[in-house]
Amino acid sequence: MPDPALTGAPSEGTCFTCHNGGLNDVEGVIVIINAPSSYTPGQTYALAVALGRGTGSSRWGFELTALTSGNQMAGTLNDMVDSLVGKQTLNGIQYVSQTTLKGYDGTYSDSLGAAWFFQWTAPPVGTGAVTFYAAGAACDKDLSPAGDFTYTTSLSSAEGAPTAVETTTWGRIKQIYR
Repeated sequence: MPDPALTGAPSEGTCFTCHNGGLNDVEGVIVIINAPSSYTPGQTYALAVALGRGTGSSRWGFELTALTSGNQMAGTLNDMVDSLVGKQTLNGIQYVSQTTLKGYDGTYSDSLGAAWFFQWTAPPVGTGAVTFYAAGAACDKDLSPAGDFTYTTSLSSAEGAPTAVETTTWGRIKQIYR
């Protein structure tokens, strides 16, 4: 797993700290998949990060976090969906990233790209907008930082209305089914 706090979020570094062959060149891309444009407080979302590069890369890595406008943790990240993803916490901020600690190769060695899956549970009502920050490394496996390219992205999600909960009685429920 990479060190935490390398997502490109404000006052954080990126994978470029170690993988410094290039930053955000036109040959590659990292994308956050299925993040809602507007989230429902408390709802759990299945998200993914995908990373690819046109040529020369065959090992992959990523790291993602979700922060409030005040750069505090927004919601909860869950790595239990995918054995290729691990979770770390630093200073109250959670990060998900590729891992090999669960016995599987989360770097997708010898592949043409990678995708990792995890869950995010949205924060409570009143949190406001959330920004997801992700950075990824497209590496060439020569154990040198040269030739390893870093890509960054961010995506914002506005706070939506909470799911309405209507109180009811047993009598009202029976009326519905008569």
